[in-house]
Amino acid sequence: MFERWFTSALVNWVDRVAKNGWLTLVLLAVATTGFGAFAYDRFQINSNLDDLISQAGTWRDDFDTFRERFPDLIDTAVIVVSGTSYQRVEEITGTIEIQLLARPDTFTAVYAPQNDPFFRKHALLYLDEAELDDMADRLAEAQPMLTAVAEDPSLRGILDLVAEGVANRPNAGFDTVVRLLATSAEAVAAGSDPKVRWTDEFFKTDKTLHRLVFLKGTTTDFGEVLPNARIMRELRSLIATLDLAGDLSVRITGEIALSHEEIEAAMTGVINAGWLAVVLLVGVLVLGVRSLKIIIATFLLLGIGVVWTSAYAMLTVGEYNTLSIVFLVMFFGLGVDFAIHYSLRYQEAVNAGWETANAGWETANAGWETAEAGPGLAIQALHTTTESVGRAIAICTVTTALGFLGFWPTNYQGLADLGVISAGGMAIAAFLTFTLLPAFYAIAGPIRPHVMHLPSGDRLVRWLVDRRIWVLSVLSVLGITAGAIASQSHFDYSVLALRDPDAESMIALRLLQEENIATSYALTVLTDGPLDKTRVRALPTVDSVTTPEDYVPSDQDAKLFVLEDLQALLWSALEPARMVAEPTLAELKSSADRLREVLGEIRGDSGEKHSVELRRLDDAVTKLLELPPQALLIWQQGVISNLLKELEWLREAVKVGPVEFNDLPERLRSRLLSASGDYLSTVIPKENTTRVEALSRFIESVREEIPYATGRPVVEWGVGNIVVDAFRQALLFAIAGILIVLLLAFRNLRNGLLILIPLALASLFTLAAGVILDRPLNMANILVLPLIFGLGVDNGIHVVDRYRGEGDVAHLMHSSTPRAVMLSTLTTIGAFAALSLSPHQGTASIGILLTVAVTLLLVLTIFVLPVLLSFVSSSAR
Repeated sequence: MFERWFTSALVNWVDRVAKNGWLTLVLLAVATTGFGAFAYDRFQINSNLDDLISQAGTWRDDFDTFRERFPDLIDTAVIVVSGTSYQRVEEITGTIEIQLLARPDTFTAVYAPQNDPFFRKHALLYLDEAELDDMADRLAEAQPMLTAVAEDPSLRGILDLVAEGVANRPNAGFDTVVRLLATSAEAVAAGSDPKVRWTDEFFKTDKTLHRLVFLKGTTTDFGEVLPNARIMRELRSLIATLDLAGDLSVRITGEIALSHEEIEAAMTGVINAGWLAVVLLVGVLVLGVRSLKIIIATFLLLGIGVVWTSAYAMLTVGEYNTLSIVFLVMFFGLGVDFAIHYSLRYQEAVNAGWETANAGWETANAGWETAEAGPGLAIQALHTTTESVGRAIAICTVTTALGFLGFWPTNYQGLADLGVISAGGMAIAAFLTFTLLPAFYAIAGPIRPHVMHLPSGDRLVRWLVDRRIWVLSVLSVLGITAGAIASQSHFDYSVLALRDPDAESMIALRLLQEENIATSYALTVLTDGPLDKTRVRALPTVDSVTTPEDYVPSDQDAKLFVLEDLQALLWSALEPARMVAEPTLAELKSSADRLREVLGEIRGDSGEKHSVELRRLDDAVTKLLELPPQALLIWQQGVISNLLKELEWLREAVKVGPVEFNDLPERLRSRLLSASGDYLSTVIPKENTTRVEALSRFIESVREEIPYATGRPVVEWGVGNIVVDAFRQALLFAIAGILIVLLLAFRNLRNGLLILIPLALASLFTLAAGVILDRPLNMANILVLPLIFGLGVDNGIHVVDRYRGEGDVAHLMHSSTPRAVMLSTLTTIGAFAALSLSPHQGTASIGILLTVAVTLLLVLTIFVLPVLLSFVSSSAR
């Protein structure tokens, strides 16, 4: 009864719309203009990723306590300066810190720990014993030169020392001095920077060095699409002004950069995917429909639908978030489904009407002209179309909306908003299908008869129907196998899995983790006093535990003993017995001439180990002496400036005393000890925690020992549990709701189950594909399974509903429905395939899994569902 009443009401609505086509289009245009203005005026996107999920629990309380006690450690950006030159890395890091501190309006909590004068002064104490012994050996080799410079802080003292070494037996380290002098002199002659970086010789290493600068932004506007855009723009502008010659690099990471680039990637992916989806949609419609009127009508529906949906979103939810914004792309794949089914059925009705109108006419053209001029052909075709597919489209609207609304009652607010917006969008698409399309087609006139011979699969379906027992057996085996593989699927709750691995912030983060400098997987422990590390360090999942006391140098007695020896060894350099006056230019030239004479005497002696470097120095000095005398002063500045600075540092570094915790810089102590007396300790995992199973073991084992251990991994772990619960609720809601709707619509449990079988198989196959492709469920793509039921049920409804009207599988396969299913599904696949190209890994994973799922649904609906329906035909006979 209700079914007949609803279909009658829908037909009456379409008849009125068609008869008042121009008025309808004008009203739609006015409404679209108003809705567009409203959406534009109210458009807002909440880019605060913390708001995506309602968080509650002791794990969240622990993290909030940590945030409250140590606010400067949360939501930070980290600038990573890397290079092989100790001095250049130190200089660039210092420049960055100075410039950041000069901008308190933009940056706060700026701290570069390795740049602190305290750590420079106590650098020798912070070396391990082997490194300190190596440093002592290098300083011992440099002792003659250091003494010479201390007594004569000019180029003259070094040149005289080299000349003496050439003429007599050279001291250890002589080759290094000659090489550095030659390189500097060559630079002066070439007009480049002659500065000798003696710091690199003292702190010599084959490794790439890294220094970090921590900072926070003064403002974060979550009302903007990119809330940290200003901070990132300022940081990138600053970095662009730096002299990053050689292998120096500066990258930005930290939560500010990570979240900024994640949202940036998500927005870029949505925009690019939207355009690509349009291109693919045009291609499918042109190849599959070949009707300009249908293509224009379809794009009108999509354009108006996007505007109306945006207005609806601002009216109901009030904002988009980084997940719900994806629906603007998905609408192209979903909204077109209704348009294609309705339009192709309308084309089929026009064809039938044309054949009837042509009865008795001699030529097709004459018949067409008569039919076109005949009264009400378009309206009659629209009437027939609505009676045929109107009910199915209405059912699909409800079932698809239920699939999206599955997350609405859950704590996953990001997907709940997506569900509300998407459900409204589907209702809007259905309304426009029964309003815009009839009005447009009534005005545009009947579609010229055309039959597009796309493969409907009827031959293959007949072949499968003849072997349906084997088909069921194979499907059963495949289903069981897919179920076994799918059981290995797991949920990756790490937000890092959503981010673009090629983004600058992710590259820098991986670098810090690979170098064991920092890790985003560490846990934080707050205690009233020093933490007893013994229990935690004994856990098999724990690699190390760092407490505030660990920032005090270790093995100080042994190191101080080495420093005492260095004081004695370098006493002549630290406390020179004499100091000579600065040389005049003439005296400097005289020392250079003497060196050249000495070098000339040994020139050509290729048997000497150091002859190559000496020849380089000889050639460079010769060229310098041919230049104006001021070239020697430039050379002196390049050789001496950094050496004098390091000599002054050395006088302090070898005379330091024992260090206690209270001697540490206050800025460091404030990051280890809160104002309320909380001690901050860090627990580092032993396993490779990029795999979520290892990370879970680490978190759970540490929290079993210390229940209040917190940090970003714990928050994600807690949020992950919420998401899994939300997923289960959403899936149950979607399946139950859709089944109820199918039972009410078809009043037949058998038909409802037949529609659900392809959905269940597609779900199993998709999960299995995720395992095989190493695409685990994550915080974004977990919506895929509920959507498989919400989206996939549409095709099943159309097929079963048309089957009921045609009466058997053969007539079903020769109707417009299989073609409409194929075209609408291809457009949906195109939209999701476009999403799979997004640099945002969460969006891309949604696209990949939904592309796989919808492709499977297409195959199962067109080829398997008719086989299942053939059993119904047989039982009926």
